[in-house]
Amino acid sequence: MTPSERWPALLLQLDPNTWKRAEDLAQALGVSERTVYRDVQALMEAGVPLQGVPGKGYRVPEEYLLDPVTLTTDEAIMLVLGSAYAAQNFDGRYRAAARSAQRKLEGVLPREARERAFALQGSVHLVPPSAFGTSAEDGRLQRVRQALVEERALEVALDRGSSSDTTWALNPYGLVRKGATWYVVGHAPTRDRVLHLRLDELGSLTLTDETFDRPDSYRTPPDGPETVPNQTVRVLFAAEVTPLVEVAPSLHVTDRDYRSDGRLLLTLKVDHELEVLPWLLSWGHHVRVLEPRALRQRLAAEARAVAEQYQEIPTLMD
Repeated sequence: MTPSERWPALLLQLDPNTWKRAEDLAQALGVSERTVYRDVQALMEAGVPLQGVPGKGYRVPEEYLLDPVTLTTDEAIMLVLGSAYAAQNFDGRYRAAARSAQRKLEGVLPREARERAFALQGSVHLVPPSAFGTSAEDGRLQRVRQALVEERALEVALDRGSSSDTTWALNPYGLVRKGATWYVVGHAPTRDRVLHLRLDELGSLTLTDETFDRPDSYRTPPDGPETVPNQTVRVLFAAEVTPLVEVAPSLHVTDRDYRSDGRLLLTLKVDHELEVLPWLLSWGHHVRVLEPRALRQRLAAEARAVAEQYQEIPTLMD
């Protein structure tokens, strides 16, 4: 069990009214007492206000916990999805808090609602729209996600026209992202087949009042979906900015190589180059992409486009 997995489990063991000894926590978590001491210290350094007394153990202060809140099932499901997303994109105390909140909510949800939350974690990907996407595509993403959450059918029309032979009903089963391209996976009742449709090739998506049941085969395991980035990006940072380089938790760093001259060679794994493009652009000339070649070319083209905007003196008519 990794620290990010142990921390929420440890927090779940603590409350304001009971002191828990390190040996009791170790037994409950299946780790050594030394590991418990390290985890408690790490949580306190991260800002979690744990209280510790020798001979008595640990607890959280009463003000650390909020008053009970009454939630509807739908509200709890949405918070489960949000907690899962936050746990993937934050680190330290906030990842631990997100995991802990997620487990608490899952623990009180009825079995059917809990399974629905797990299914939505696999089919409704809470990935922010691309920085280079379009408003039309963002609108389609929003409608598909709503249809998935509410299990409502969509009326789909291809971009090439709106005649009857290119418009049909679709029961969406999930959203799939390959690189920078989104695909809607769903069943078309009139065609009696499962379709994989590119989102950018659809002319319109209309949410209908028709409901459907998603097949069990399109549900995901309780731990949620796991996607492993497979594209390697290698970038070299100049020595003057090396101490300032911080990488977002959503990016997977596989290697940091500090050169003798102070430069930093960073190796990352991403699903698509668009994930790192805005971040790399923010470093200007202080970073140089070594691979892949396509990302080098895209950065060069973006830099030329920016330079062209400053070739002439601006006027109020621009």
